[in-house]
Amino acid sequence: MNNDFEVRVKDLKSRAHGHWTSILRNLGVDEDILKGKNLPCPIDGCGGTDRFQYTDKFGEGNYHCRSCGAGGGLKLAHAVRGGRFGELLDDIERMLGTARVVPAPGLSGPSLERMKKLCHQTWLQATPVAAGDEVDRYLRNRGIDQGAYPKTLRFHPALGYYEKQPGQKRSKLIATYPAMLACVQGSDGQAVTLHRTYLKDGRKALGDQSKKLLSAGINGSAVRLDEATDELAVTEGIETALAVRLRTGKPTWAALNCGNLERLWVPDRVLRVCIYADNDANAEFAGQSSAYLLAQRLVREARKAGLHRTVEVFVPRQAGTDWADIWLASLAKDRRAA
Repeated sequence: MNNDFEVRVKDLKSRAHGHWTSILRNLGVDEDILKGKNLPCPIDGCGGTDRFQYTDKFGEGNYHCRSCGAGGGLKLAHAVRGGRFGELLDDIERMLGTARVVPAPGLSGPSLERMKKLCHQTWLQATPVAAGDEVDRYLRNRGIDQGAYPKTLRFHPALGYYEKQPGQKRSKLIATYPAMLACVQGSDGQAVTLHRTYLKDGRKALGDQSKKLLSAGINGSAVRLDEATDELAVTEGIETALAVRLRTGKPTWAALNCGNLERLWVPDRVLRVCIYADNDANAEFAGQSSAYLLAQRLVREARKAGLHRTVEVFVPRQAGTDWADIWLASLAKDRRAA
């Protein structure tokens, strides 16, 4: 690919993050393919009866085939639909709109300014996290007793949850739930978007669908639980970041997903970066891979800039765990010992 085309593909993937199931459905990919069951691989020439499974595990339209390997939404769409790749990009870009963010649920193609206004209004509707509210209950159930919570987290008492039904052009309000809001900040410190975790009775309200970005395209931005000093701890998830913060006392940022972790922006003043990776040994090692890609980039950038920076990667020993799981397990062990 030439440089302009490569930039176009990267931008499309970034803006489509978290929306691939809907995109694939609108492109005409068979609904049975998207149900997460073991199926014959739809990629021409692969074959097999139960080798393929669509998971969308990391919000990239992820799938895995035991014969032809893993891939993402763009590869799957092109393989299933066929035709010219450029025409496929045109169709997906028309779905996403020309703005640098994906339209929010219930809105049709908002401008960047309208999206900023929506983020601002939603943030103002929320309040700082306080003892006894739904966010505090949720985090305490995860073993995270913060006392004073970071200012970049807020509690929204009744946030709308929207879904787009098959064949419909607009998202529909399904219900309202209490929610944890997290401010996502770019390299200039300005808010880029909001991350929402829908809650109910001190738990996630909707299982794996409980966490959503208000818009995609965060491109290395992060939820900054603390101001960075000469040391910074980084994680994928917010809960993991809060657990690492409690365990280590280090200033901590959350990248929200492994794809964004690779692109995370870290200020030059940070001379020691501690990356607390998820152990995804049972899911193609995505967490470890992203952590080491970030570490490699940070070391190379520091060398070019003449910075004396050290970078360390920490991975839990047990497959399928993150550092929030380790924190919760250590609390349970302490209780049993007591």
